[in-house]
Amino acid sequence: MGKQKNILFIITLLFLSGCMVNPVTLDQEFNIVSEEKELRIGRNAHKQIVQQFGLYYDTAFQQYVDQIGQNLAKISKRRDITYHFTILDDDTKNAFAIPGGYIYITRGLLSLLNNEAELAGVLGHEIGHVAGRDSAALMSQGMIAQLASVAGIVGAAATSSGDAALAANQLFNALMLGFSREKEYLADEQSVEYLMKTGYDPLQMVSFMYSLSHISQGPTGAQSYLVTHPYIFDRIARIEAKYKVVVTMDTTMGQLHNRNKKDYSHRGKVNTERYKSYLNGLAYGPRDDIRHIKLYTVQRGDTLPLIARKTLGSAVKARTLAELNGIPASTQLIPGATIKIIY
Repeated sequence: MGKQKNILFIITLLFLSGCMVNPVTLDQEFNIVSEEKELRIGRNAHKQIVQQFGLYYDTAFQQYVDQIGQNLAKISKRRDITYHFTILDDDTKNAFAIPGGYIYITRGLLSLLNNEAELAGVLGHEIGHVAGRDSAALMSQGMIAQLASVAGIVGAAATSSGDAALAANQLFNALMLGFSREKEYLADEQSVEYLMKTGYDPLQMVSFMYSLSHISQGPTGAQSYLVTHPYIFDRIARIEAKYKVVVTMDTTMGQLHNRNKKDYSHRGKVNTERYKSYLNGLAYGPRDDIRHIKLYTVQRGDTLPLIARKTLGSAVKARTLAELNGIPASTQLIPGATIKIIY
């Protein structure tokens, strides 16, 4: 009973003293993970993540992703930490962030993206989670819940060595379960702002989500990414609304300060060809059955079933190519266009 009272007393103290200001919303938020501890957890977890998933060894692609990410991080709402962007050698379609500025994207998700603005949108979203210290806040809530359950177990005892294990446990639980819907929406809104400030077309985030909406579920589909994020069409609606708000505010401010009105008829850079040049040769599929992405120029008379029969041995696999390119399987291909195929 004494141990129970001690743990309950600790929980009460944590609730009273564990409020910090969220760097994004500037609201008070429950968070008992200090920034110093957050950085330490991130460094330790990074080693485990690399060991579990493996690095994808394409130096040029890695540097490209890091360059895009660092440009976005420079104008983020949390610029006092070092950001690290890593491509993981994993065929699941996912991207995630852990405490301390460590952001990951799998080669599986890279294969689905169709331009640089879409990549920037994904990285901007994860930067938003880091800026808001979302992992640390979620871990804090999990620690309190676990301490509360411990308080109800007669004879349970907390040890100092258990603290590190608890932190790691809560971190990976957060990665598996995802953040709250409001945290995800806020990360999307930040990404819209970051893309506009760096000159990208933010509505390419919408294009990417429409691509995801066509993809089948399951181990080889986009299950990991979709399960840990809110309903995709809700996200699309909110991104479009945020874009309109930012455009309206920028236009109004420009008029108030007698500046030239910004032209939003061209929404920003997309850089399709630049992105696809890095995709050429990207490993595709599970490690025990690796294939590669190749860029293919559409010929007159080509259809997805025809290309699938020539490259994958069956017209039935046209759906795979459609998902890879973010288009419906019935799409009429335009001669001269560049699409992704698997070889």
